[in-house]
Amino acid sequence: MVTSYTRSLVHNYGPSLCLSKNGNPRVLSVEVIELIADFLFQIHSPTPSENVEHETICSIKPHYTEIAGFIGASPALHRIGFVRWVTVLTIRSLDDWDAALSMRHLIRELICPDGTILSERQTILSEFPRLRALSIDNHDDVRCHATGMHPFAYRDVISSLPRSLLYLEIKHAHGPDANIIALVKRCCPDLETLWLGRCTMFNRTPACEFWTSFPFDHDSYISNEGTDAYALSLGGELSSLRNLKLLRLGVYLVPSTAVLAHRIFHVQNMPAPPTIDWQTALVPAPNENQFGQNPQPPAPQISDLISVFHQEPEDNVCERCREESYSATQIAEASASGILKEAVPGLECVEWMNWFAPQHLGS
Repeated sequence: MVTSYTRSLVHNYGPSLCLSKNGNPRVLSVEVIELIADFLFQIHSPTPSENVEHETICSIKPHYTEIAGFIGASPALHRIGFVRWVTVLTIRSLDDWDAALSMRHLIRELICPDGTILSERQTILSEFPRLRALSIDNHDDVRCHATGMHPFAYRDVISSLPRSLLYLEIKHAHGPDANIIALVKRCCPDLETLWLGRCTMFNRTPACEFWTSFPFDHDSYISNEGTDAYALSLGGELSSLRNLKLLRLGVYLVPSTAVLAHRIFHVQNMPAPPTIDWQTALVPAPNENQFGQNPQPPAPQISDLISVFHQEPEDNVCERCREESYSATQIAEASASGILKEAVPGLECVEWMNWFAPQHLGS
């Protein structure tokens, strides 16, 4: 780390100075300074986690406190450090885009949180010619309309991507994966890694407007029916991506009733019945101490179902869930993965969302 004394030397004498063994200033070559900067600003591959919400497809750069001494020592060192610091950039507000575009040739990896891409700037990402990794929170891919027969409409958050892109992560999407896949095939056919994440009951607590309006549609990402047909269809869409090596899907291959089975029955150490009707399952047991009162509890409301779905995910792994569906899920995943690998010969790894992981957020 650059000390305050070294900082004053660099500021007064230039960026190519350091201390010799006897304490006198000694000139360092620009090449040595560049090597020091390479080491100090080195980025690292993302670390795998048991929780996909804590992962990113983009590289991890050092904390700013680790490089602040170097980058603040002098204008010359600032320039050397700056070109390395911005290779991985997060767009934190809409105002950041103008600054990012001014240094577009330096940026290699970009992180775009929810709400940072406006409708009128759907093509902005294609303006980054050296971009290789991109993470987009796609939660804004539906819009609520106050009037009309259909209260929600899907929208494309992005409509173009740079051809240089090799790694793409989509987070918290509601719309069909097919839309993103079509965009990838058109814009960046050399893609090597694709993560297609969904907005789910496990990563959205409380429920967002979409899931409050469509509480019966969670089987779009949690189901064990027709998994081979799904994989066959998806494989056809992906088949032209010859360089695709890793595919992560935001889909759980477990019964669509798994959530109610766990949160209504398993938590009471009871096996789940073969068929689960939510209205029957959510009826509370009568209170034996309420003598003389109406023993019939009120009928469950949809709001009750939403509350069950979007409660804080459990940290512990449920053994009854494993007993009831783990083996079948493993078989379904293996079969679907095999179909996808046949359709995309270069595909090395297919990851599915893991219901049996802590908080149901592993892959």
